Amino acid sequence: METIPPLQKPKRKFINLDSLVWYAMEIYDLPISKISIYRAVKSGSLPSTKKNGRLLFRITDVEKWIEGTSEKMGGA
Repeated sequence: METIPPLQKPKRKFINLDSLVWYAMEIYDLPISKISIYRAVKSGSLPSTKKNGRLLFRITDVEKWIEGTSEKMGGA
């Protein structure tokens, strides 16, 4: 029988948009849409950078943003 390894935080410093959606759902059990992420970037509440036309997010910034978002939604 195959064992499934426990979920771990990414070892990278930056993640892309799709990875951020997955990260929020799998690690924090918080369903966040791409639209919500774009709005957070536009409002300045979620810092990001662009490289080759792709949005990239620093893991530490994402964690702070998710923790703030989950508190507003009544989460942990």
